[in-house]
Amino acid sequence: MLIVYLDEFGHVGPYISPKHKKYHENPVFGYGGFVIPEVEVRRFGGYFEHIKERLLAEEIRAANVHPRRWEKKGASLLTTKNYNKYGSEMIPALKRISRELKRSRGNVFFFGQEKPLGPVSISCESTQEREKHCLIQTIKRVGSIGASKDDEIMVIMDATEADNRTRAVSTLGSTIFSRHADKDLSRVVDIPLQADSHLYGTVQFADWICALLGRLCQYHFSESREFSWSVDLANYMFNSEIFTPNSFIWTNEHGNFKLSPQKMLQAEPYWEKRILAREKNKTKRQENKTMMSSVMEACSPEFKERYFLS
Repeated sequence: MLIVYLDEFGHVGPYISPKHKKYHENPVFGYGGFVIPEVEVRRFGGYFEHIKERLLAEEIRAANVHPRRWEKKGASLLTTKNYNKYGSEMIPALKRISRELKRSRGNVFFFGQEKPLGPVSISCESTQEREKHCLIQTIKRVGSIGASKDDEIMVIMDATEADNRTRAVSTLGSTIFSRHADKDLSRVVDIPLQADSHLYGTVQFADWICALLGRLCQYHFSESREFSWSVDLANYMFNSEIFTPNSFIWTNEHGNFKLSPQKMLQAEPYWEKRILAREKNKTKRQENKTMMSSVMEACSPEFKERYFLS
């Protein structure tokens, strides 16, 4: 059996720009985490806790709680300030954990979507609708992971607020056990369990992965270079082979363009590539228009008459 640990990344609410007063959080929302054979869970979880205790020893002592009952949220750990100040300690520690995941035959998984710009009145997509759609698409892809490895899947998610938890259980239950469900979903043995992350190191690591994914999405989609360090960190921690083949971010570009792990690990931000591509297409269209005008001017009056009347 494979165990999949999932958490949210990005932000589920509306987005306009990084400088907008209200809608500035993150241009992407999705779910991510990691997949690991059940026989490796105990060893990997213990290794994560060991590295966490060494990396964050001072904070754990200050909290005066048992290390296994103490949690550092990924959003608080993976900040620009922490990376600049403690990068020499963070990078080797996170790299060791990801290397152990690979040794444990584990993979990183994510699915996300670039959100349409604007508030709900413009995007016509509510927070709950976005959450539901991403959950359904995520669980379908998790099922396909099980099918590709010819194995059963158990999903464990970071516990959320009671209302969100109820909605998630309802959405996933109706998706997994529907009579019209995809064949791959039969690999998911039950509705995903929800666990309090401060009690489980494995769930905490999924949260750290999602925090990094969130920073990567901000760098690639928000027209800001604040989180350029996230690409460096992701390359230190991972290579493209550790990601499941069905991990990607859907973009708002025409043609349903997907951002793959390989593209997420590239230094040039996607938003910059998109601007250059649009300018190139605009120039090409203008050149075609100019060429067509030149051709028409060179044509005879009879041809022009037939062309415009056809």
